[in-house]
This record gives sequence, C-alpha cells and structure tokens, in this order.
Amino acid sequence: MMLSVPIILFLTALPFCIWAALTDLRHMKIYNKTNIGLFLAFVIVGLGMVIANMFPLDVFALRIAQGVLMLVVGFLLNGFGYMGGGDSKFIGAMAPFIAMQDATKFLMLLAAMALVTVLLHRGVGAIAPLQPHLAGWKSWQVSKKFPYGLTLSSALLIYLAMSIQMA
Repeated sequence: MMLSVPIILFLTALPFCIWAALTDLRHMKIYNKTNIGLFLAFVIVGLGMVIANMFPLDVFALRIAQGVLMLVVGFLLNGFGYMGGGDSKFIGAMAPFIAMQDATKFLMLLAAMALVTVLLHRGVGAIAPLQPHLAGWKSWQVSKKFPYGLTLSSALLIYLAMSIQMA
C-alpha cells in the first residue's frame, strides 16, 4: 500500500495532537516543545514530500505562510485575552496541515468539536465514580477554563482522517 499525502499528514500530526490534548487536560498547558515539534514535523515531512514529488512546492510554501499568519492572529487573540498562549501557538503549528480550500469546512468542524469536547469534558467530570481518578488533572479542578487543546487536537485529527477518506 502506497502512503498518500493525507495518511502521511495524519500520522505526522497524531502523536503531537495526542500529547497536546493530554497535557492540556492534565496541566492546562500546551507546551512550546509540542508546538515547535508539530510545526517542524510538518516542515521536515513536507519537504520530504516535495522532494518525492508528492506535494507541490508552492502549496508547501503557502501552508508554511498559513502557519505564520495563524501564529500572528493567535498572538493577537492571546494579547486581547481571548485565548491561551499555548492554544494560540498550537493553532499556528497545526495550520499548515489544513488545506486553504478546506478552511471553512475545518472551522465548521472545529465549532462542532468545541461543543462535543466541552460536553464530554464536563460530563466526564460530573461522573462521581471517576472524580477520584481526575483529582490530579487540572482541567477538572478549574471551573472557568476549558482545555481547548483537546478541541483543537481532535478537530485536526478528524479533519485529517476525513481527508484520507476523500483521497
């Protein structure tokens, strides 16, 4: 079986998304090393795909520019207090994985996943037998904040999985 671009991008993003979601749930932080790793993984894998003629150079360059643009937007949102710093950097790191023509589709998926992940997170936290097991997880100890890395990670992975199905 030949690896396609969507499969390669999914496999590249998978460990970083799992790590971002878990650290955001446990510590309410997405660490810089996760964000830098995700972005550098795209750069390295993307360059490999460009060299292998699987990915056009202009598309690769556009996606890197998307990441930089979203990082700037994220910094602005963070500066005005609308979003956490880790979340804003994670958005910049994950942006290259999303095709420009899929931006609207991805934003609709992100909105749906925001609802799903908030409901699941609050629901799991409300289950009495699970509460002792969640004691060390900061996201279930703070009531006014939500680990948005869970939403971002799951939306990106679902988007990439859907891209595999469409290819």
